[in-house]
Amino acid sequence: MKHCFGYIRVSTQKQGEGVSLDAQKDAIESFAQRQSLTVVKWFEEKQTAAKGGRPVFNQMLNQLRRGQAGGVIIHKIDRSARNLRDWAMFSELPDIGIDVFIATESLDFNSRGGRLTADIQAVIAADYIRNLREETIKGLNGRLKQGIYPFRAPIGYLDRGKGQPKVPDPVKAPLIREMFDLYASRQYSLRSLRKEMNRRGLRNHGGRPLSLTGIETILNNPFYTGLIHIRRTGKT
Repeated sequence: MKHCFGYIRVSTQKQGEGVSLDAQKDAIESFAQRQSLTVVKWFEEKQTAAKGGRPVFNQMLNQLRRGQAGGVIIHKIDRSARNLRDWAMFSELPDIGIDVFIATESLDFNSRGGRLTADIQAVIAADYIRNLREETIKGLNGRLKQGIYPFRAPIGYLDRGKGQPKVPDPVKAPLIREMFDLYASRQYSLRSLRKEMNRRGLRNHGGRPLSLTGIETILNNPFYTGLIHIRRTGKT
C-alpha cells in the first residue's frame, strides 16, 4: 500500500473547532481505504489559503520532496490552495514522482487532461478569493461613507451593535485622553507611561493591564485623531 500524507485545512479558528476538519479527514480516510492507500501522517492547517506562506503546507511539501511519503491526499482543490503560487508548487509534485489525490474527485494528475482540469479549478478558486476580497472592501467603503467604523471599537470606545457608530466609553475614554496628554508632555517614556496608566486603571478589552505594545498601538492609532486607516487597502 502506498504511504501518503493527508492535508486538511480550515480558514478560521472557529471553523477548526467545528466539524469541518473531521469531515475532511473522514472523506480522505474513506478515499484512502477505497484506493488501498495508507495515510501515515496528517497535516492540519488552521488559516486562510488566500495568501502564500502557510507553515504547515510548506512543511508538508518539504517532507514530500525529501521522500518521506509517496503521495498526498487532499479533500478538495480549494482546501490545498486558493492562491496560484501555492498551487504551482503543489501541482508540480507529480513531476518529481509524488502522487496527488483528490478525495472528492477522480482526477489523474499523471495525465495532461487531469492536470488541466485541476489547474482550471485552482484558477476558479483563486478568482473566488479575489472577488470575495473586492466585495469585502466594497462593503467596508460603504460603511465608512455612512460614518460607521466597520471594525471592533478601539479601547476607549464602545460597540453598539452592527451598523451603529462607536460611542466613547465613559470609563476608559477619559483615561485615553489623559494618556495622550501625558505622552505629549514629553515627561513619559512608553514604559513609564504604561506604568502610570495601569496605575490609573486603564485596561485592555480583556480587563488586563496594557502591555507596551498595547500602549504603542493606541498612540499610533489614527482613529483617536478622527481618521480611519484600512490596513488591507493601505488607505486612510
